[in-house]
Amino acid sequence: DACKGLCLEKRSCCFDKPGYSCYEMEKDWCDEYKACEKTDLKFLGGATTSKSNGGNSGGSIASQLTPEEIEKAVYDACYFGDDESRVTQELVTQCHTVCQSRFCCFDSYKLQGSCRATVGEDECELYSLCEQLINANGGEVKTFIELDLKEFDSDKPDLSTSEQMIEKD
Repeated sequence: DACKGLCLEKRSCCFDKPGYSCYEMEKDWCDEYKACEKTDLKFLGGATTSKSNGGNSGGSIASQLTPEEIEKAVYDACYFGDDESRVTQELVTQCHTVCQSRFCCFDSYKLQGSCRATVGEDECELYSLCEQLINANGGEVKTFIELDLKEFDSDKPDLSTSEQMIEKD
């Protein structure tokens, strides 16, 4: 339903689901969407940890962590360097969890207005790796295949929709 979709789009790291939750670190931020509990979504009562990053990442984590910790959380969740084999769906999911609240830092992101003036240049810079999850159309990269094509097939056009992928064949 549309309400649940909006909740997951805006505060996905707050809800009870396998993997990482940012609820304990970001109670006030998550509680802005308390009405989401009227759907089948439930806020996680305590933080859980992701098997790969120790749980040091989440939505708008700036209020709880130092700039160095934020930068490390983004790096741990999103960095793959030039190793194409590291681009997995798990990496994309973890990176989305960490980056979701700061996609608005990037001019290329068209789904929301810019928050750069509000949150500040310094904080937005901490999330610079997140920009890899913004496709050529200004939307979010959703799959590891799309990220792989975007990052490693730069001589080919951006294939951000399945129709374009079909047309290519």
